[in-house]
This record gives sequence, C-alpha cells and structure tokens, in this order.
Amino acid sequence: MDTPIPSIPAPFDATPTRVGWDASALDPCRPIAEARHRARVWVQEQWKLLDLADSVEVAVAELCTNAVRHGGGLAGLELVLGVSREFAPPMLRVMVSDRDPDHTPELTADNDVLTESGRGLRLVAALSRRWGWYRTGFDEKQVWCTFVIT
Repeated sequence: MDTPIPSIPAPFDATPTRVGWDASALDPCRPIAEARHRARVWVQEQWKLLDLADSVEVAVAELCTNAVRHGGGLAGLELVLGVSREFAPPMLRVMVSDRDPDHTPELTADNDVLTESGRGLRLVAALSRRWGWYRTGFDEKQVWCTFVIT
C-alpha cells in the first residue's frame, strides 16, 4: 500500500505590502532625489513591478516636490501594494505627507506650455488612475495617487 506524500506548503512570501520612509530618514540635502530612488528600487526589486517603476518614480518626484515647495516641507512617503478584490484590480498607492494641511492641492487651469510651474499634478493625474488628498491630522495632509497593476 502506498503512503500518501504530504503536500508541501507554498513558500511564504515575506515581502511587505506597505513600505514607508519618514522625511528624517531621507538625505536632508536631497530628499526628493532619495525618495525617488527608494521608491523606484522598491517597486522594481522588491515588488518586481518593472512596468510601473518609471511612472511611480515620476509621481513620487512630483508629489515630493509639491510637498517641499507648497506643503511646508516633506513629512513622509509611503507605498502600499493592494491585492485584488472582487471587482477591483490590484493597485499600488503612493502617499506623500506634508506639513501644511491648509494648502489645498489642485490642478491648474493654465494650459500655457511655456509656464515653469503648475504641471506636476497634471502629470500625476495623467500617469495614475486616480489622485486625491486628505488631512491626516491638525498639522499634516497626505496627497496620494493609485496605479493599476496589470
């Protein structure tokens, strides 16, 4: 009589689905460049989402630049990998916190191609599926965007 071979469980994937960096962990001389680099490396090497790496890097750069320029300073960066749910594809969410909850991010109506500012959120809106913002407390807000994983 043959003894059944016990099934071997699938290996556990210990890759986190959420990663973040407080601004104090980034290089104070070049926080935007480091945030871009960390996001790109994580998306490419840990989550193996090569097709999204460029778009995520650009979104991180634009949102972090806005946090430094208009948001009272960069407070943090988080990336969240969401699994697929019924009627919802898997998503990657980029969240950038800043220190000015009273400054409302909005798309500019100016379509002048020669203007030197005002295109960052338009670029984020074009690259991502959705974007938005909310207050996280009395002294911070978070601007976010989501990417569909295909």
